[in-house]
Amino acid sequence: MAGFIVGTSLAVLILITGIVGLLISKQKRKKNKWAWWFILFGGCAIISAFINAGGFT
Repeated sequence: MAGFIVGTSLAVLILITGIVGLLISKQKRKKNKWAWWFILFGGCAIISAFINAGGFT
């Protein structure tokens, strides 16, 4: 159970970092590819954590 909590916390942190980076880049009117990669990776990590913890069974 501790692995699920740590993994989910890290995934949420990465997801929030990506969203904040994307919002800042929108304000500065620049393209920011790393923010999209962070959002994608964070979303996939959250889905993976729920599947591995038995959340969808």
